[in-house]
Amino acid sequence: MSGFINLVKVLFRNYYRGVDLSEISDLERREFGFQFFDKEGMIRHIAFRNGDELRHYLISNVPSHVYYSSALYNDPANQDMDAKGWLGADLIFDIDGDHLPTQNCQGVELMTLECLNDATEEVNKLIDFLIEDFGFSDSSIKIFFSGHRGYHVHIELPDVRGLTDEERREIVDYLLLRGFDIERLIRGNTVLIDAGLRGIGGRLASLIHELDPDLLSTLSNDRRRLSKYVIRKLKSLNPIVSERLSTHVDEVVTMDVHRLIRMPNSLHGKTGLRVVRISPSDLERGVEFVIDKAVQFRKGSLTLRLIKKLPVRRVLGEDVSGDEGSIVKVPTYLGIYLVMSGWGEPVD
Repeated sequence: MSGFINLVKVLFRNYYRGVDLSEISDLERREFGFQFFDKEGMIRHIAFRNGDELRHYLISNVPSHVYYSSALYNDPANQDMDAKGWLGADLIFDIDGDHLPTQNCQGVELMTLECLNDATEEVNKLIDFLIEDFGFSDSSIKIFFSGHRGYHVHIELPDVRGLTDEERREIVDYLLLRGFDIERLIRGNTVLIDAGLRGIGGRLASLIHELDPDLLSTLSNDRRRLSKYVIRKLKSLNPIVSERLSTHVDEVVTMDVHRLIRMPNSLHGKTGLRVVRISPSDLERGVEFVIDKAVQFRKGSLTLRLIKKLPVRRVLGEDVSGDEGSIVKVPTYLGIYLVMSGWGEPVD
């Protein structure tokens, strides 16, 4: 196994020689953290004056995972958090397939296209919230494939960097529709539920049309004060609305103003995939296209022995089959993923 790790380190080192660091804004103000193939734990409270210093560190040390702070600091290398001099933090959202309550993601250890597709649906819902409800522009929202089973969404505007953890909690509560009550959208004969509205009112109208078209017709045509019966019927939809329209973000990541998040264009040590920026149009092209953008090590192949039977036939866009103990020959990038995530072992 040590020979395999050495091979992976060579591949990672070669990648970092030409890594694109342009996605890292305010690099000199951020704290960096690293994990390594041959060491336990994380080394953090490291700072760099420029991209050349960071690239030199990556080439010299070859970390398995690279993180940077969502926060900007006066003194990012200071190990005393209170002495770092917090200047603000990007608004970060993390959507992880591991945490989604869907059938495709629950209890699935392997990274599957089906689970990643569910995560893609969640990130599309999040982007809709950010644009339609919060008023962010397309250009202010950066979307990154996390390198594993989800996405990170960054907003780096000066206006959001000063938000406190409590203010970020309110944003999370809104995205999760925590405590949502449909009656709040009804004020006398004013009903803020209509397909022509932006934000929650428009999404809610579409959902009601799916669940009960007659109820939506009543809301659209009756301009008088709604009857108690209609209001009760609407309120009965609250649990369904919260389940279907909320977006499942990791609330701790968003609220933590000192959070470390995976560095853009770094390699994920458990998969060998790149933390790559993607566009909304990339998402529309499907999860196999997203993975294709993240794949780095296409040359050559690796021979593995499967440690356990794969629960799916298609892994990272490649057909792989075999029971426990089967010998398989796979592309290098897929071999790295299967070994590093514990599904296979290299055959010498």
